[in-house]
Amino acid sequence: MKDTENKLEACRSARSWAAKSFHTSFSQLLSTEQQISEALLRDQWLLELRKNPDLFPDGWYIPPLHGIGVLFGTEDNYQRMNYKSLRPEEIHPKEDILLNRKKGIVYVYASPVDKRTGMIGDWGMTIYFGKDPDIIKHLQQCLNLNYQVLDYAQAGMIFAHVTKYATNLFSQQNLSNQVTSTTDIAGVNIGHTVPASYEQWSPEELEVFKRNNWEEILKIISKKRKFLNPVEPLPIQPGMAFTIEQRLTRANNSRIPMSSFHTIALFHTDGKKELLTDFSEIFKLVGMDYMLTEK
Repeated sequence: MKDTENKLEACRSARSWAAKSFHTSFSQLLSTEQQISEALLRDQWLLELRKNPDLFPDGWYIPPLHGIGVLFGTEDNYQRMNYKSLRPEEIHPKEDILLNRKKGIVYVYASPVDKRTGMIGDWGMTIYFGKDPDIIKHLQQCLNLNYQVLDYAQAGMIFAHVTKYATNLFSQQNLSNQVTSTTDIAGVNIGHTVPASYEQWSPEELEVFKRNNWEEILKIISKKRKFLNPVEPLPIQPGMAFTIEQRLTRANNSRIPMSSFHTIALFHTDGKKELLTDFSEIFKLVGMDYMLTEK
């Protein structure tokens, strides 16, 4: 029990540092008059992320470089937001794509890994600098749906049932989920397990961690995930952590960009469940106070 809770705490801590380090780096850049490129924000964020000695120097989700995604668009030109995956080179952070501080839409993502436990603490969010009420409503709706999915999910329920419930929920609200993964046989999903949160690393996997072979470690983390998709029979268990990270578009309004809030659900050994968000300070920083309704 204690070991399981320690692993959940390692996941929480890694994720929290991803958010704090982003807040530090982004606030420093925003306080200047300089133009901010996707690559500049990534590099500044990486410097802050690496100040935590408990984390590996890079994230596990590579490519993109260092396991960090940064995408800039605007409410008038948001095609970079409507990506299928952060892995293709054309979606990696660019030096020549600059932040629009008045109408900008931003997606940021990092994938830190705790050295001691191998727990991942993925964190990501959509940021909006504009004032379009339809986009604001969409963002509020997207985050609220993460909570609705968690509210429905119960220990003993299989991932397939959770995913079908979520998909019906999206459909009822004229929303479509766009999350795909090259390692998910079902193609589309709403998230995945935090590997080894509810089970142990095998002796062979632990050996790879000890050798510090980063490429092999990445493969182990990636392959050990189970996805929240319509066919996965794995049941939710006490001590389990999994992501809720649907990326939602609005079928009846092409003006609305795809939006996502990457959260992690924790199912504690005492039966309690919670949703890790770590968004509030960034909402305050960029003037998204309308999103400050986190539970």
